[in-house]
Amino acid sequence: MRPVVLRGEKVSLGILLKEDLRKSWEWYNERNTVRNFFNSAYFTLPEEEEEFYEELKKNKEKAPAFAIIKNDGTLIGIAGFNWVNWSARWGELFYYLAPEERGKGYGTEVVRLLCEYAFRHLNLRKVWAKVHSDNIPSIRVLEKNGFSLSGRFREHVWSDGRYLDELIYEKFRRDEND
Repeated sequence: MRPVVLRGEKVSLGILLKEDLRKSWEWYNERNTVRNFFNSAYFTLPEEEEEFYEELKKNKEKAPAFAIIKNDGTLIGIAGFNWVNWSARWGELFYYLAPEERGKGYGTEVVRLLCEYAFRHLNLRKVWAKVHSDNIPSIRVLEKNGFSLSGRFREHVWSDGRYLDELIYEKFRRDEND
Protein backbone atom coordinates (compact mmCIF):
# COMPACT_ATOMS: atom_id res chain seq x y z
CA MET A 1 0.00 0.00 0.00
CA ARG A 2 1.30 3.43 -0.98
CA PRO A 3 1.26 6.17 1.68
CA VAL A 4 -0.84 9.19 0.62
CA VAL A 5 0.47 12.67 1.38
CA LEU A 6 -2.59 14.68 0.25
CA ARG A 7 -5.94 13.31 -0.83
CA GLY A 8 -8.16 14.99 -3.42
CA GLU A 9 -11.58 14.16 -4.82
CA LYS A 10 -10.31 12.42 -7.98
CA VAL A 11 -6.59 11.99 -7.35
CA SER A 12 -4.09 12.09 -4.54
CA LEU A 13 -0.41 12.81 -4.11
CA GLY A 14 1.38 9.76 -2.77
CA ILE A 15 4.90 8.67 -2.03
CA LEU A 16 6.87 7.97 -5.20
CA LEU A 17 8.03 4.34 -5.13
CA LYS A 18 10.99 2.80 -6.91
CA GLU A 19 8.66 0.53 -8.87
CA ASP A 20 7.02 3.66 -10.36
CA LEU A 21 10.19 4.46 -12.30
CA ARG A 22 9.45 2.37 -15.39
CA LYS A 23 6.05 3.96 -15.99
CA SER A 24 7.41 7.42 -15.19
CA TRP A 25 10.20 6.94 -17.73
CA GLU A 26 7.72 5.83 -20.43
CA TRP A 27 5.42 8.82 -19.82
CA TYR A 28 8.27 11.31 -19.58
CA ASN A 29 9.67 10.18 -22.93
CA GLU A 30 6.30 10.32 -24.67
CA ARG A 31 6.73 13.02 -27.34
CA ASN A 32 3.90 15.30 -26.21
CA THR A 33 5.15 15.18 -22.62
CA VAL A 34 8.82 15.86 -23.25
CA ARG A 35 8.23 18.57 -25.85
CA ASN A 36 6.22 20.50 -23.24
CA PHE A 37 9.11 20.32 -20.76
CA PHE A 38 12.09 20.77 -23.04
CA ASN A 39 11.89 20.28 -26.81
CA SER A 40 10.92 17.61 -29.31
CA ALA A 41 14.50 16.29 -29.60
CA TYR A 42 14.96 15.65 -25.85
CA PHE A 43 14.80 12.17 -24.37
CA THR A 44 16.06 10.32 -21.30
CA LEU A 45 17.55 6.88 -20.83
CA PRO A 46 16.19 4.33 -18.33
CA GLU A 47 19.28 4.76 -16.13
CA GLU A 48 18.47 8.45 -15.76
CA GLU A 49 15.21 7.56 -14.05
CA GLU A 50 17.25 5.57 -11.51
CA GLU A 51 19.50 8.63 -11.06
CA PHE A 52 16.39 10.82 -10.66
CA TYR A 53 15.16 8.52 -7.89
CA GLU A 54 18.54 8.55 -6.12
CA GLU A 55 18.65 12.36 -6.35
CA LEU A 56 15.09 12.50 -5.04
CA LYS A 57 16.08 10.44 -2.01
CA LYS A 58 19.04 12.75 -1.32
CA ASN A 59 17.26 16.03 -2.07
CA LYS A 60 13.62 15.48 -1.12
CA GLU A 61 13.73 18.68 0.94
CA LYS A 62 14.90 20.74 -2.06
CA ALA A 63 12.82 19.01 -4.74
CA PRO A 64 9.91 16.98 -3.32
CA ALA A 65 8.19 14.75 -5.90
CA PHE A 66 5.04 12.66 -5.67
CA ALA A 67 3.16 9.92 -7.45
CA ILE A 68 -0.19 11.06 -8.81
CA ILE A 69 -2.62 8.30 -8.02
CA LYS A 70 -6.30 7.83 -8.67
CA ASN A 71 -8.26 7.10 -5.55
CA ASP A 72 -8.33 3.42 -6.53
CA GLY A 73 -4.52 3.41 -6.17
CA THR A 74 -3.64 3.49 -9.90
CA LEU A 75 -0.50 5.46 -10.73
CA ILE A 76 -1.33 8.02 -13.45
CA GLY A 77 1.47 10.60 -13.27
CA ILE A 78 4.25 12.39 -11.43
CA ALA A 79 4.23 15.85 -9.86
CA GLY A 80 6.29 17.93 -7.48
CA PHE A 81 8.78 20.74 -7.31
CA ASN A 82 11.82 21.14 -9.55
CA TRP A 83 13.32 22.97 -6.65
CA VAL A 84 12.41 24.87 -3.51
CA ASN A 85 14.29 28.04 -2.62
CA TRP A 86 14.05 28.13 1.17
CA SER A 87 15.50 31.61 1.68
CA ALA A 88 13.08 33.24 -0.79
CA ARG A 89 10.33 30.70 0.12
CA TRP A 90 9.21 29.77 -3.38
CA GLY A 91 8.94 26.53 -5.33
CA GLU A 92 8.77 25.70 -9.03
CA LEU A 93 6.03 23.18 -9.87
CA PHE A 94 6.09 20.38 -12.41
CA TYR A 95 3.49 17.78 -13.29
CA TYR A 96 2.80 15.26 -16.02
CA LEU A 97 0.14 12.66 -16.55
CA ALA A 98 -0.03 9.42 -18.49
CA PRO A 99 -1.19 10.30 -22.03
CA GLU A 100 -4.46 8.38 -21.63
CA GLU A 101 -5.30 10.28 -18.42
CA ARG A 102 -5.07 13.80 -19.84
CA GLY A 103 -8.14 15.99 -20.31
CA LYS A 104 -10.06 14.46 -17.39
CA GLY A 105 -9.56 17.24 -14.83
CA TYR A 106 -6.79 15.46 -12.95
CA GLY A 107 -4.17 18.12 -13.74
CA THR A 108 -6.28 20.88 -12.21
CA GLU A 109 -6.65 18.91 -9.00
CA VAL A 110 -2.96 17.98 -8.94
CA VAL A 111 -1.91 21.64 -9.12
CA ARG A 112 -4.43 22.51 -6.38
CA LEU A 113 -2.90 19.79 -4.17
CA LEU A 114 0.65 20.98 -4.94
CA CYS A 115 -0.35 24.52 -3.93
CA GLU A 116 -1.89 23.21 -0.71
CA TYR A 117 1.29 21.29 0.05
CA ALA A 118 3.45 24.34 -0.74
CA PHE A 119 1.46 26.86 1.29
CA ARG A 120 0.20 24.76 4.19
CA HIS A 121 2.98 22.22 4.72
CA LEU A 122 6.14 23.85 3.34
CA ASN A 123 5.20 27.41 4.36
CA LEU A 124 6.16 28.78 0.95
CA ARG A 125 4.94 32.23 -0.03
CA LYS A 126 4.93 31.66 -3.80
CA VAL A 127 4.77 28.87 -6.34
CA TRP A 128 5.50 29.24 -10.02
CA ALA A 129 5.64 27.21 -13.21
CA LYS A 130 6.98 27.63 -16.70
CA VAL A 131 4.94 26.48 -19.67
CA HIS A 132 5.39 26.57 -23.43
CA SER A 133 3.06 29.05 -25.12
CA ASP A 134 1.37 26.33 -27.20
CA ASN A 135 0.58 24.11 -24.19
CA ILE A 136 -2.99 25.40 -23.83
CA PRO A 137 -4.18 22.59 -21.50
CA SER A 138 -1.42 23.36 -18.97
CA ILE A 139 -2.04 27.10 -19.23
CA ARG A 140 -5.72 26.44 -18.43
CA VAL A 141 -4.77 24.25 -15.46
CA LEU A 142 -2.61 27.01 -14.01
CA GLU A 143 -5.18 29.74 -14.61
CA LYS A 144 -8.00 27.63 -13.08
CA ASN A 145 -5.81 27.41 -9.98
CA GLY A 146 -5.40 31.19 -9.72
CA PHE A 147 -1.96 31.52 -11.31
CA SER A 148 -1.19 34.77 -13.14
CA LEU A 149 1.04 35.24 -16.15
CA SER A 150 4.07 37.13 -14.86
CA GLY A 151 6.59 36.81 -17.67
CA ARG A 152 7.36 35.68 -21.17
CA PHE A 153 10.64 34.57 -22.67
CA ARG A 154 10.06 35.26 -26.35
CA GLU A 155 11.07 32.55 -28.83
CA HIS A 156 12.88 30.80 -26.00
CA VAL A 157 12.36 27.12 -26.87
CA TRP A 158 13.06 25.28 -30.15
CA SER A 159 10.61 22.41 -30.61
CA ASP A 160 9.04 20.66 -33.60
CA GLY A 161 10.89 22.92 -36.03
CA ARG A 162 9.81 26.23 -34.55
CA TYR A 163 10.56 28.65 -31.75
CA LEU A 164 8.06 28.93 -28.91
CA ASP A 165 7.65 31.45 -26.14
CA GLU A 166 8.09 30.17 -22.61
CA LEU A 167 5.57 31.63 -20.19
CA ILE A 168 6.08 32.09 -16.46
CA TYR A 169 3.04 31.76 -14.20
CA GLU A 170 3.03 32.45 -10.48
CA LYS A 171 0.72 32.32 -7.51
CA PHE A 172 1.23 33.84 -4.09
CA ARG A 173 -0.10 32.35 -0.87
CA ARG A 174 -1.83 35.66 -0.11
CA ASP A 175 -3.90 35.15 -3.29
CA GLU A 176 -4.99 31.63 -2.25
CA ASN A 177 -8.42 32.69 -0.98
CA ASP A 178 -9.22 35.31 -3.64
